[in-house]
This record gives sequence, C-alpha cells and structure tokens, in this order.
Amino acid sequence: MRFTVDAQHINRLGLELVGKQETALSELVKNAYDADAKEVSIQFLDFDQPGGQLIISDDGLGMDIETIRKSWMRLSTNDKGDNPLSKIYGRRRAGKKGIGRFAVQRLGKSLTLETSQSGKVQGHRVLFHWDEDFRAGVNLSQVWHEVEVFDKDLNQSGTTLKIYDLRDRWTETAISRVWKSVLFLQPPFQHKANERVSGDFNVLINGVSSRQHRINLNIEESFLTSAIAKIYGTIDQNGNATFRVVSEKLGIDETHHSENKYLLVGPVELETSYFIYLSQYMSGISVKMAHEMGHKYGGIRVYRNGFRVLPYGEPYDDWLTLSYDSARRNLLVPANNFNFFGHVEVGEDNPLLEETSSREGFVENEAFEDLRVFSRRCVEWAALRIASSRKRKETASQQGFEPRYTRRPSEVILEMLESERGGKRSVEGQDESSGDIKESAVPETFLEDLYKRQKDFENQVDEKLETSIEYENMLRILASLGISISLFGHEIKSATNAVDNSLAIAELDAELLSDELERGQIEKDILSLKSATDRMFDLGSYVESLVSKTRSRQLTEVHIDAAVRRFFAQFQSYLQKRHIEFDVDVVPLDLRTPQMHASEIDSILFNFLTNSVKAMEKCRGIIPRIKVQAREISGFIVLSFEDNGAGIDPKVGARIFDAFFTTTEADGDSISGIGTGLGLKIVSDIASAYGGEARVCSHASSGYCTRIEVTFKKLS
Repeated sequence: MRFTVDAQHINRLGLELVGKQETALSELVKNAYDADAKEVSIQFLDFDQPGGQLIISDDGLGMDIETIRKSWMRLSTNDKGDNPLSKIYGRRRAGKKGIGRFAVQRLGKSLTLETSQSGKVQGHRVLFHWDEDFRAGVNLSQVWHEVEVFDKDLNQSGTTLKIYDLRDRWTETAISRVWKSVLFLQPPFQHKANERVSGDFNVLINGVSSRQHRINLNIEESFLTSAIAKIYGTIDQNGNATFRVVSEKLGIDETHHSENKYLLVGPVELETSYFIYLSQYMSGISVKMAHEMGHKYGGIRVYRNGFRVLPYGEPYDDWLTLSYDSARRNLLVPANNFNFFGHVEVGEDNPLLEETSSREGFVENEAFEDLRVFSRRCVEWAALRIASSRKRKETASQQGFEPRYTRRPSEVILEMLESERGGKRSVEGQDESSGDIKESAVPETFLEDLYKRQKDFENQVDEKLETSIEYENMLRILASLGISISLFGHEIKSATNAVDNSLAIAELDAELLSDELERGQIEKDILSLKSATDRMFDLGSYVESLVSKTRSRQLTEVHIDAAVRRFFAQFQSYLQKRHIEFDVDVVPLDLRTPQMHASEIDSILFNFLTNSVKAMEKCRGIIPRIKVQAREISGFIVLSFEDNGAGIDPKVGARIFDAFFTTTEADGDSISGIGTGLGLKIVSDIASAYGGEARVCSHASSGYCTRIEVTFKKLS
C-alpha cells in the first residue's frame, strides 16, 4: 500500500491554512523577494465586490519549465531550505515549507501563472482552476495542467500571477490593511547598508509606490523623532541578555546586563522607540496626531530573516501582555503597546523558533517563551528607568504646566528688565548736555539677578507640582489595590480553619490505609500541602493584620522589638523554606518610634524583606542572612536592615529611593513579587514624614553586604 492524496487537499491548504487575505498577499510578495525581484506590482480590478481580479507581477528571476515542474508543482518542496540564499542579491529566503504558493488559492478561484527568464525568447503559461479541478474524490496525481509557450523579449524576466474571481471583496479598509502589511513586511526603516547588500525592494499597489506611501505617512520625520527614548536589547550566542535605554531629551544612557539566561531562543536583537504622549516631549507634531499614529502603527513586531512574522505587533495582538497589565494597573508607568514602535529580529540561528504552517506566528514552545519574556523584560526595564529619570529631572525651563497665576512674577520682572534695556538704548544717541537722561531707580544687574532667582524658584515649584500630581495618582492606584488586598486577606483568613480541618481529616483517613506505601505517599503529599498552605496563611494573616491596623487613624508609639519579631514570625515558614537566617538587635529593648501608624513599620520591613530576598537569590552558595538593628542616636531613632545578597551598584545607589526605579526585571515569587520601583520610594516618604530619611550606608556589619537605614525624629 502507499499513501494517496485527494485533490481537495489543495483547497484545504489554501482556504484553511492561510487565514487572512492580507496574509496570503504577503506570502506572494515574499516569493517575489525570494526571486530577487526589485519591484512587485499589485493591481486590483473591480475589487470592491467578490469576483474581481488581482494581478501580481515582479521583475525577478522567473522560472523555466523544470523549475515549474520540480518546485512550483511539487508540494512541500525543500528547495528554499536547500538554497537559503537568493542567487543575485544573496537575500535570506523567507519561505521553507513549500506551501506558500497556495496563498493564491485563498485569494481567488482560478489562476494564470506567466513566468519567463532573461536570455530566453519564450516564457511559459499555466492555468489553474482551483474549485473545478481539485474536487473531492479525485486523486491529486490525476489532475493535469497544460503548459503554454509564449514569445517574449530576450531581456525580460519575472513572474505574473493573474488571480480571477476573487473570493472576497477588497474594501478601502482592506486595502489600507494591505498597505500596512506591505509597509511593515520588512522593518520599515532599514539601514542603507542592508539595502545595498540585499538590493532595493519596492512594492506598488494600484500604481502607488511603497516608498512614496511611506514618505506620505511621514512616520520617520515626524513621529519617530518625537520618541522620548530608544530601547535596545540583545541576546548573544551564549544566552546572555543586555538591555540599553538612551534618551537625549532626559540625558540618560544606561545599560543593564540581565542575570537571566536565554539559552533556547538563540541570538536576538530588539530595537524600539518609546513614546510618552505629553506636549513637553513632543516636537514637530501635535500630541493628538502622535497619539493617533501610536494607536495605528505602534507595537513591537517580530521579523525573521528580514520579513515580518504575523500577528505580533498588530493592534489586536498583545503578545507581550503590555495592554493587559496596563489596563489592570499591574504596570504603573506608560508601557502600553501604542507607547512603542519597534521590532525584534531573529534569523536562521534560532532553529527552535518554528513558524506555524498557517504563517500566523510561531509555535508556542519554550524558545518562543524565552523570546517573549526577554522582550517584555527589556521594554519594561527601560520604561521604569525613564519613569525614574522623569521624577528626578531638573531643567532650566519646564513645559507642560498650567500657570498658577495670571502672570508669573518672573514675567513681570522680565518686562521691567526689557523696559530698562530699551530705555538705555533709546538714550544712547542723545547729547548728555540735554539733561534728559535720568539714572534708573533699579539697576539692570539687580533685575537680572532677581529674574534669575525668581525663574529658578518657579521651576522648582513646577517640578514639585508635577511630582505631587504624579504621586497623588500613584496613591489613588495603591488605594484601589488596597481594597482588593483587604478582601484577599479576609478571604484567606476565613479559609484557614476550613483547610486545617480538611487536612486533619485527610491525615486520619491516611492512617486507616493498610497499604504502607500508599499511606506514606499520601502523608508526604499532605505534608507538602500543609507547607504550601502555611505560606499562604502567613501572607493572608499579614495582609489582614496590616489592613486592620490601617483602618485606625490613631497614631501610637510602636514598640520596635515586638513589631520586628512579630513581622518575621508571620513569614517564618517562608523564611525557613529559603533557609534564611535572621537576627534582631534592638537596644534598649523598650525602644519605641515616634507616634506613627503601626502599619507603616510593617510596610518598611516588608519592602526591605522583599528586596533582600531578591538580592540574596542572585548569590548562589551562601547561607542567606538578614539583620535588623535599632538604636537611638542623637535624637533620632535609627532602624537599619542588612543582608548578605548581591549588594547595590554604587552607580545607582542614590536612585533606589526614586519612584519607579528598580533593579529587578525578573518575576518574583508570591512574596517578593515583581519589582515596580515603588517600595523604597514609599519607605523614603514614610521616613520624611517623621522628620528623618532613608539612606544607603557605605559600610555594613561584618558578614553583610548591604545596609540601609531609616531614621525618625525622636520627639521629646
């Protein structure tokens, strides 16, 4: 016996394998690119209703009769796999599965293929009637197609596909989608060096050039120059990832070497522009127009061998879950899909990234997950860096603020200064003997100094106002999250007794089992379940305790030793699982804070704990240790937190208390969570509210790497 193929299989390959009409059209443009074409013409005739005509012609190498027979007419051929580079320009050929040609079947009911090669006086024509010839019950090998020969110019070459009886109507919206698909089929702004290597490639749709269409869109000149920053990310051959963010507008250029390895995905390059749609960051384009272009063209697309892999970067596709997390406020900084315009480039050195047969994305295996996680962490890290830098920005003039006065004092002073200068100029040509020149009551130098001082003061007020507004927004977000957390803590605490009772019953049932092996396995499972629920209950109890204290607005002196020991007791199972040793050293034992909310001490300890856990997880082969110390020094209560983790880079030590600044780009566990850059900012604000500060100390105790202190003013 041998396998046979029903002729209807061709229809399945076309209609069912290629989902969207613009995807099918993109596949045919790719085929022209693979054939070393410099130009592809796409012409729609009577396209506004089904039954129209589509003509796709290119000036590529064309095919001879043997190529038609062995490549075009053979299913799933590996010709492009055996010959990955094109003959003339050495282009990396896009197709490999040998089924892309059936995109024409997706588009229309019949096809006329005309193809010819340079140096030959004849070309070849083949007719295909998809719906008539490829019927169910007919053996595919019994469907024959006659080849016609036609005369042509000796120097003419290329392939023309005449697709008749179109299956779908092509509306103006559909044509617009085709333009977008064509414009982003390759990275829209390739380097000139790449064009010289692969040869220029142009697409015309109904006579309009993709070059001209791209210029008309004016993306590069107006839109991209309005980006607040450029973000770069790479994975090298050894799986090492590097992130970089550059912003001339904010004066930052930072690089981060990820502690995570990406061994499955292979070499990757990411480049994207980052946009914040505020007037102070936009130049040469209105905020409204930029925002509209961001929604229309924004996103991070994926390219393989220079050609787009759909649907990544489409408005409906949230492959990095940026829209999801932004909508749910898991991301508190501007980091939606429309805030980015860029691409990720992969190639032949990424063999585990396998495209689906439908050409709609990659197979979602572990290599793809590596690609997704790397891309998300890169752009999120950069967005947090930008957010942190914006909070610290100090400039001579700051745009984007509404004036608090009808006229600012600096404007009045400047007017007086200009008037004084104008008065001097008007009398410079007069004769001093006329006696009309009077000495000004206010010296010009005094007005200049006064203007400078007033302007600086107003800039500082504006900066504080912007920070205050953003901080209020952050507090509103945290307040809404607090309601959900309160419900979570209450439900967890309520479930504690029920789960404990169920586990106790399960233990009794296990004791009645006669099979020792089965009994031992069940007891082991129950022990593991107990350990997991204990950690969950620890967190639930902590949240419930924290929320119950927050409900009271009464300020009280907090007994530090008791508060610290109670805090660590709540996380005892969590610390034991990670073998973390902790030491509490409070002298004197009855040392108390100034009057404050008890939950604020818990907040400080919790933020320090989560940061320490992440730092210690970066250091392998150590016994993780934490030390909390409290003293009264020179009228201040000094609470210090030490760990033996990876330490803090001196370059960023001064910035760790800034809002949205984080050194963590990896997902945390149920306790340590994901770094948002808000925890230490909250710690710093609590200390400031009680007359103190938060600071990183240059020296830690013996055996520890990092020491952070929080001080409170001791009220007499």
